Amino acid sequence: MAAKQHHDDSAFTRNSCILGLVVSWFVGFGALLAGAICLYLEIRDGNAAHISMSHTWREVLPLGLNIVVTLLNDSMGYIHSCSLRWALQREGKLEFNSNLRLLTASKTSKPNGMIANATYLVGIVLAYGSTSLIFLSLNPDLAELLNHEYESSDITGVHINAVALLTLGAGLFFQAIITNWALVATIIPTWSSNPLDVVWACTHDENSGNQVLPRTGRCMMSVHQAKETARPCRPRPRQRSIITAHKYRVAWILVLLWCSSILGGVWGGAIYAYITKGHRNGVLGRSWAFLPVFTGITDSTCSVSQCTDGTSVLNVGWSAAKNGAAGTVGAVFMVTAFQSVVTLSLHCAELIVNLSRDEVIYRGLIHYRGTNGHYNSVWAAFTSWQTILLFALKAGVHWVFGLAINLQFQLGVNMYPPQIFYFAAFALVTAIFGLYLSLRRPKGYLPAAYGHIRTIADIIDEWSDSGSMFWGEKRPGNPVTPGYTGTSTKRLNQPRENQWYGGDGQIPAQYRNSAVPPAAMELNTMNRAASAPPIVYPPVAPLLYMQPQNLHTAQSYPMMGTRYQPQAQAQAQAQAQAQAQAQAQAQAQHQPSYTSMNSAYTSGPGYSHQSSHNSLNSAYSGYSNQSTQPFLSNYRGY
Repeated sequence: MAAKQHHDDSAFTRNSCILGLVVSWFVGFGALLAGAICLYLEIRDGNAAHISMSHTWREVLPLGLNIVVTLLNDSMGYIHSCSLRWALQREGKLEFNSNLRLLTASKTSKPNGMIANATYLVGIVLAYGSTSLIFLSLNPDLAELLNHEYESSDITGVHINAVALLTLGAGLFFQAIITNWALVATIIPTWSSNPLDVVWACTHDENSGNQVLPRTGRCMMSVHQAKETARPCRPRPRQRSIITAHKYRVAWILVLLWCSSILGGVWGGAIYAYITKGHRNGVLGRSWAFLPVFTGITDSTCSVSQCTDGTSVLNVGWSAAKNGAAGTVGAVFMVTAFQSVVTLSLHCAELIVNLSRDEVIYRGLIHYRGTNGHYNSVWAAFTSWQTILLFALKAGVHWVFGLAINLQFQLGVNMYPPQIFYFAAFALVTAIFGLYLSLRRPKGYLPAAYGHIRTIADIIDEWSDSGSMFWGEKRPGNPVTPGYTGTSTKRLNQPRENQWYGGDGQIPAQYRNSAVPPAAMELNTMNRAASAPPIVYPPVAPLLYMQPQNLHTAQSYPMMGTRYQPQAQAQAQAQAQAQAQAQAQAQAQHQPSYTSMNSAYTSGPGYSHQSSHNSLNSAYSGYSNQSTQPFLSNYRGY
């Protein structure tokens, strides 16, 4: 094994995440301060603070807020996940490089305990749920359709929701506190998210008390065989999927993602049916535009309560005009409660993406460029299509959810069936994306790991101090002895699909090919000194260890299919003795036997090629078992 490598501490990644944490502190405190000021002015003047903004910008602005919140949440979440990883390592419970951090608790690390994780999850839900509720507008056409009175000042610009600002600040504040706590309380050997770098740190961290030690004989065993004993395995051209490696958690995540999509469709259908039945607070519209629109044009021939060429809407209420501050608070937490299911499912989807990304990095070992543990984790995240797509889906799904159910000034909570169906479609894309990653089977002979620490430690036997590493065949096998695979700083040939690799150095009989092995492979199972039974079918090629006491014993074996009889034994011995005498005479005259095996390759006396035609050695190996000079001790006859 190569000299110990100093693992990459990923200082840039650490500094970037700390910068995100600092920004989160400022944004959280800023939101709390702004919310408190707006609430004070609203109580003092009786009017909510408002700014000039078009209705379209009011709908698009939450998308920008969702992107900012997603960036801040991910930067703090990276610190929290690193803290959990190394807390689990010190407890001896770290199995995978990527974990479901808010649903995986540590017993020794308080910032990663159950209470802290629950608080962190509440913070994420509050932050995402409040982004679509901060800027409130009042559409006069919708207000007239719903028979709500309003003043001219209410329809100019957008109004600031002080409660939503306070909620956003509280959500970021909860996350920042726990993240800062985890940063201070946890010793993190490496900030890299590269599974190879994490495994190196785990295998060389002798001070943690739970150092991961590589196990021999498992060079061709994948994460799916992690609980099996070491044995020879043949390489697979295509590996098994994520869902079979992380069976129960990935399955539950997929159920949650698909339930979000299905429930979204049921929710939209129920609201649409409620409107078509003529609910007095429902408006049936003909527009299926992506953004809700209201033109004020009504249809007098409508069969329900009200019809328009705009977007269908159901007004739930919970407005400040009717219920005061309690109505606003109730509306904010009502929308946030709905969004909590979406937030939890998207957070769980991170595990599938991270497992898939870990496998992509690990499988770079069989790429023509190899793979390298020293990389920038931030840059790797922004160049991974899986991470980028999940980031876009998280921001997009939360934004579309805010379009489906939102809070309008003086009107309260509104639900829009078309936008609910669009939300269900976005959730369906997320579910399909998660299902694709879960069922995808990677190509290549490299055993799948999906970030499993012990599997990677068993497969990588040589670490590179710098540069790339490659995986492949290091020692070819044969039908009796398995080969060996490992890593190197140089490109290696890929293993052969019909060969066995790993195990304890010997292929069990049940794993061998059914074909008769070559003569040389029978040496370990024969004993030259043993006498033959009265009737026996001897092995195909009985090449034996040469023993000193057998050097003067002339014995030959019949060919396959000939019964071994005592008379044949006596004849064979007599022929062998005559042959030995002829060899001795030839040696005395200094005439080397050119048909001898040793003389043919070493220019010295050795085995004579002239033996009885009834001898099995003559038929299969081409030389007699009677030698004029003994082999060296423990030297095999091949």
